Amino acid sequence: MRDLRIDLFRGLSLWLIFVDHIPEVYFNNFTPRNFGFSDAAEILVFLSGLASGRVYGGLAAYSGLGIALLRVLRRAIEIYAAQIVTIALLLAEVALFAIRQPGLLDQANLTIFFVNPLETISQAAMLRYTPVNLDPLLLMVMLHFALVLILPAMMLWPTLTLIASVLLYAVSHSLDWSIAAYPKGDIFFNPLNWQLIYVIGMWWGMTPAEKRPRVLTSPVLAGAAAAYLLLSLFVTLSWRFHALEAYVPRAIAELIYPIEKGDLDVLRLFHFLALALLCWRLLPGDLSVLSTRLLRPLVQCGEYSLAVYCLSVLLSFAAHALLGAGWNNLASQTVVVAAGLAILAAVAALLAKFDRTGAAHPRAL
Repeated sequence: MRDLRIDLFRGLSLWLIFVDHIPEVYFNNFTPRNFGFSDAAEILVFLSGLASGRVYGGLAAYSGLGIALLRVLRRAIEIYAAQIVTIALLLAEVALFAIRQPGLLDQANLTIFFVNPLETISQAAMLRYTPVNLDPLLLMVMLHFALVLILPAMMLWPTLTLIASVLLYAVSHSLDWSIAAYPKGDIFFNPLNWQLIYVIGMWWGMTPAEKRPRVLTSPVLAGAAAAYLLLSLFVTLSWRFHALEAYVPRAIAELIYPIEKGDLDVLRLFHFLALALLCWRLLPGDLSVLSTRLLRPLVQCGEYSLAVYCLSVLLSFAAHALLGAGWNNLASQTVVVAAGLAILAAVAALLAKFDRTGAAHPRAL
């Protein structure tokens, strides 16, 4: 049975990411990054891992590991192709807007294409270069290719695979491991760290409910998760309302900052896990509201998350360019955001109309 919660929250994360990718709009003051340590990126990566566990784990159990790995490889190639095509489309889009706003090329990290086009193309093909806002998709390409190794390990030794993922995360943090990006710096979403939240999602999706640790149903753990979310809320509000800063002890501030997103700081990880735990406990999968017409746009966007994400990157930069040209007030921001979300929902609905696969499980991405 399809769990609509996966597509619902994945669709919601895509909408939130679209809004966050438009720096000028007032509405990105109300996205999750303003109310806690984690944001929509963790939601998207975790749910991709959860869906991968359900889809490929189930396929391996019923059709064999070889068939499942072929499906994994095919999906990885599809995501890789989507990354390359979206880079090309974004380049064309930004070049068009840059006729009147030359600075947009730098903002989109695309100037290098015109300085050294052949080298940049080859680096993009090798997954060492990506323009602005495509970092999450680059991460998903890497994770899906790595799934060729992760899936067999998870099938044979689920607990040990999870422990190995935790150890890789810990060692990567302690030794400051990273993957170099082109032309300089490191890949923003460090896959050596972000793999953990993906693997946790896989483990959850592949582990039957009766085999999960009983501590997950403990009211004490739920209370601790709620308390941590409240603490995170207070700290993040103090970043915007400076009168609250005095109530954050200096020793604590020196201990927790900086809370890095690119390396998936442990405070971000714990914040998301606390949030996921409470959502799992409070939102059962059989709620009738999940299948109502009201939530259908979000569910469909989550179902076709790959196409919707790629389109959202193009739309968000177009919105940024339009607002940056001077047409920027609350009314225009509202129109731009509403139009972008409507286009995403319409495209997802169109894809659903012509999709005859009738899949019983969510797509891995």
